[in-house]
Amino acid sequence: MKLSDLIGYSFGAMRERKLRAILTIAMVVIGAGLMTALNGMTTGMYEYIGGQFGTLGANVVMVLPGMESTMRINEQTASVIRRISGVKIAVPYVQQTATAQSAGATATVLVTGSDQRYLNDIFPTLKVEEGTLVAPHDSIGIVLGHSVAYPPDKPTPFARLGGVVVISFTTVKENQQVTVKRSFIVRGILAEMGTSGMFLPIDRMAFMSLPAATAFFGTAGDYSGVNVIATGSEKAEQVASEIRRIYGRSFEVYTSKTLIQLIQNILGAFSVFLGSVASVSLIVASVGIFAGLYTSVMERTREIGLLKAIGFKKRGILGVFLGEATLIGLIGGLLGDAVGAGLGYGIAIVAGQVRSQVTSEMTAGGPSIGYTPPVYTLENFLFILAFSVAVSMLAGAYPAWRASRLDPVVALRKE
Repeated sequence: MKLSDLIGYSFGAMRERKLRAILTIAMVVIGAGLMTALNGMTTGMYEYIGGQFGTLGANVVMVLPGMESTMRINEQTASVIRRISGVKIAVPYVQQTATAQSAGATATVLVTGSDQRYLNDIFPTLKVEEGTLVAPHDSIGIVLGHSVAYPPDKPTPFARLGGVVVISFTTVKENQQVTVKRSFIVRGILAEMGTSGMFLPIDRMAFMSLPAATAFFGTAGDYSGVNVIATGSEKAEQVASEIRRIYGRSFEVYTSKTLIQLIQNILGAFSVFLGSVASVSLIVASVGIFAGLYTSVMERTREIGLLKAIGFKKRGILGVFLGEATLIGLIGGLLGDAVGAGLGYGIAIVAGQVRSQVTSEMTAGGPSIGYTPPVYTLENFLFILAFSVAVSMLAGAYPAWRASRLDPVVALRKE
């Protein structure tokens, strides 16, 4: 064999090894990147939900009609709940989506009628920016959420303090659709709370007194729910348990803690599923690492024999190949963390746009969940890196062991 042929062969083999190593690292990057992105998005959603329900008082118990129950919530229900030990006050409310009109502009709002003297007990961070809250028996006053009065996408206010807002909704009477309208005076405008999502859209809500809402919506004494204020946050779960004991499954009973746990459990199950899918990419990458290192052992048999002949022990040979596998996992994991962080932001932006469009259509232009930024922690980055390295080392264990067991005499004879 000529020297030029030998050099060409050597460089060709090196190029092939480099290409194989790059492809193997790329597979690790894909798997680690997906896991990083999904972990960041899940953590971001957890924090978003916590922030949403953080506006709800820790001592508040929400009582809603059961989905499969015909039992209604009325004043008698509220009276029974008020007599439960640990209950400070039970505040019934009427709630319905309606259309608001002011100065030629139209907006879809969630109208809530309740005794506003207890509004700060229910939402401790709620503040009035302009005017005042509505008195318990005010029949024409209304308080607007900040995003209703000052739409973020409009250059001019929708309504001002003291202005007139026409609220309308469509109902069915005698098998005919009827639109009911009524004018209200803006008594107050709430400060921005930053809860423009679907869970607690206070910024896109309008509040009126309970008698005004009952008369306007024609609920005939039935309520949409009851906000129960316990004497302390430690009493909330006890009160919720007692309500469940009295009414069984007739009503849905939640505290802010149980709501957060419920939604986070759903998200947790979903994230485990997505994480499993992402981890499959790393498992596929491990197959590539195994195949690449095994092929490398076959190609470098003479090299291994030479190393053994000059005094390298089995442990040293094992360390060389395990070191290669570890390096692949380390590089792939580090690049995967970086790529995954960027990928998470990109997916969050696209998902936010889709969610905004879908939820806006579902609620007829009402509140929607927009962009929810992913949240990355050092623990997550280190976990993905360690997982990538561990998978790579496991995949390279057998080829490294095989290389360490080669007979140097046989290895040196191999062409």
